[in-house]
Amino acid sequence: MVDLREKVKEDRGLIKNIEMVIPGFRGYRKREDLRIADRLLREELVNRLGRAASSAEEARNALVKRKALDLLDDAAALVTKMNAIVQRVRHAEQGYTGISPDYRILESELNRMYEWDLGLLSNVEDLTDMTGILQRDAGSMTEDELSGELEMALRALTDFEQIFDQRREAFVGLTVTEE
Repeated sequence: MVDLREKVKEDRGLIKNIEMVIPGFRGYRKREDLRIADRLLREELVNRLGRAASSAEEARNALVKRKALDLLDDAAALVTKMNAIVQRVRHAEQGYTGISPDYRILESELNRMYEWDLGLLSNVEDLTDMTGILQRDAGSMTEDELSGELEMALRALTDFEQIFDQRREAFVGLTVTEE
């Protein structure tokens, strides 16, 4: 994936480039660009998680058609949890502090949050692969195989959620500098 931080820098317009040369405003502009890049990255995470949630929903529908009643609770739990996580990622903290705040979040900390979110992409890809397998093979796998796949997907989703919670905890503990 393209580093969105560089893309945001490249896409600066005239006003933003002028802001980069104004003393006292340059730091704000750089931090704001980092927040924009992280927001774009989280939107990509949300889109990919949404596709995985759709695949999980389709797999659940296939299980309903199959009348695999023993698996429906796990399938429903997967769909419900995925949809909840999509909303959590969509509304995650961004580190906004304004132009002249009492406390300023450091550029290095915003970069760390971006790197953290970038690392979540591999977890989302794993989830997408798992739910894709469930969607594709829900009609042909044995119930034991499906049960195993559902358990793996739920475990992967729990792992993602724990990493995401660690992101929040790290965000709350960010270093701030007083102005």
